[in-house]
This record gives sequence, C-alpha cells and structure tokens, in this order.
Amino acid sequence: MIGYYPEELNIRVSGRAVWQNGALFLSHSAAYAEFFFEGDCLEADIASEGGGEDFQAWVGVFVNDAEVKRFALQAGENRYRLWESDRKQNVKIRLVKLSENQYAYVSIRKFFMDSDAKITRTEGKEKRIQFIGDSITCGFGNEGNAGDGFKTGTENPLKAYAYLTAQKLSAEATLIAWSGIGIISSYVDPDVEVPNTGVLVPVVYPHTDYSLQCRMGWETQEFDFASDDCNLIVINLGTNDSSYTRNHEDRKNAFCEAYQAFVTYLCKQYKNVPVICTAGAMNSLLNQEIATAAQKVRAEGYPVYYMEFTPAEPEDGEGAVGHPSLVRHEKMAGQLAGWITEHHLL
Repeated sequence: MIGYYPEELNIRVSGRAVWQNGALFLSHSAAYAEFFFEGDCLEADIASEGGGEDFQAWVGVFVNDAEVKRFALQAGENRYRLWESDRKQNVKIRLVKLSENQYAYVSIRKFFMDSDAKITRTEGKEKRIQFIGDSITCGFGNEGNAGDGFKTGTENPLKAYAYLTAQKLSAEATLIAWSGIGIISSYVDPDVEVPNTGVLVPVVYPHTDYSLQCRMGWETQEFDFASDDCNLIVINLGTNDSSYTRNHEDRKNAFCEAYQAFVTYLCKQYKNVPVICTAGAMNSLLNQEIATAAQKVRAEGYPVYYMEFTPAEPEDGEGAVGHPSLVRHEKMAGQLAGWITEHHLL
C-alpha cells in the first residue's frame, strides 16, 4: 500500500482544521474529512495524545453516510483500518472527530491505499450553519446516563441538538464548542466567588485551533473569516457563565455587555449572516440578559434574533453529569429547526 499525506489528496474538510507538515488536524467536535474512495482497502496513520482511559480522542468512520465503526485513538501515531471489502468498490467515506477540542487531538498523518485506488472530492450541502457553544453543543454525556461521570466516549456531537438541527434543515453543520466555557467566566463551583477566566469564548473563537496551538507551542493562527461562507450562526452560551453570575446584578450586567460585544464582533466578521442567540437549554438564569444583548445588537441594524428553548421535562431523562439526554437533544433540535423555518432564516 502507498501512503499519501492528506494535503496531497483531493478531499473535502468540514469544520475548522489545521494543516501542519502535510498532516490534517481536525479541530472541533464533528469536524471531518470526506471523499469518494474507489478501491478495496483504506487505512490511515492517525496520531493523538492518548488522553488516558476517559479523555481519549474518538473518531467515527461513515461509509455511504452509515456509521461502520467508532474507536478511541491510542497515544502516539498508529495505523487504523478504516474500510475494506472483498472487491473493489466506489464508496463515500467520512472520518469524523467525535470528541471535543480541549481533549486529545486528532492528526491524520497519512492515508494508505493500493496504487490503483482513487480518491475524489465530495460536494457539501448548499447551506451551512455554524454553531458556537459549550458542552451542550458538543453533546457532552448525551450517550451516558444520569449519575455517570464524564468520558469522551459518551459524548456524541452527531446526536446533539446542533448537528440534528442541521440535518432536519438539509444543511451542513460546523461546530466551535468547548465544554465548560463561557463569555466572562467558564464553569465554577457554587462556593467560588471569582470568575474562571482561564479560557473564554472571545479568546478561543478568533483562532483556528487555540487549544491545539497552545498545547503544541505553535504560534496561534487567526481564523480566516473571509473564507467562511456559512449561511446562519447559532449561539448557545451562558450556561457556564451563570455558575458565576448567579443572582448578582453586577455580574449579570457584565455578562450582558460582554455577550453583546461578542455578538457585535460576529456580525462585523460575517456582515449580513443572521445570528440566533439561544437560551434556556439547561437553565434560565441569564435568559433576560441574552435577550437584552440580542435586542441591542439588532437595534444597531444587524440581523440578530433571540430564541428560547422550552424547559426540559422529567420524561426527557438526563445524560452524564446532568447534561441533556438524547431525547432532550432531539426535542431541542425539533424546536430550533422549526423556529428557523418559521422565520425563513435559511
């Protein structure tokens, strides 16, 4: 079998990604490489940090849009068989990053195939939605159960509300999401009275892959917004900020101002792309502040909207660590897709 660097092949990459020395680093949850493959066997050398037993990087392999395998990446560079057949076929293959950005990376070093095998580029869907969020958007623990601890193996962005919403609307989905992250404070425990400002959305978002580049000691690379042709942006943030703001009016006001500034920044980057500010996915503590911020940016002439999820119901159940279950994600997707359709935003 012959090895090819990803950059040598005519493949389509969805989501933010970093190209480094011929290798392809898939960045955020649900980022993928996709192509048509004509042959009978395809393997790949994929590198990762490992992440121990609970925080490994996970990938999924889809053939003709059906999942055929899902596996955790071991530490170092290892070869994995992605697909094989007893005869030569022409199939569509998608290699998807299922775990989120802050944990172990996924670096596709080389694809291996026979000399007469062929790879050709697929075409994406006509419309694309960009989702900016936290653990909810990542699908944190959605394949786990109430009372379970968190493992990257039980988060599945493809079964979370964002990806499901895009599916319902026949659109592509790209995610920029990070568990525990916030606008002015990432998650803090109830007895903590100072904000957690180690990693915040306004710091992470402008970079292609802030986490990877910091961990690897590389120069942080600004994302090329001019090349991003998304048709709609959905923001689902504030849940982690609310762990800090609680009912303190000064903290809530600070969040509102910072949220407004971030939405304004997005609108300036993406010009006339509609932005939906969502709230209420897990609690309603900052719903009013999000609504107020959205209204203020809209008053400046930008296409910004506010949409509120209905509260979870007991029959929805819970995923790991109190996060939305698969049932809850499906309901959220139905509500959001319906709202987008009703407002003719896609």
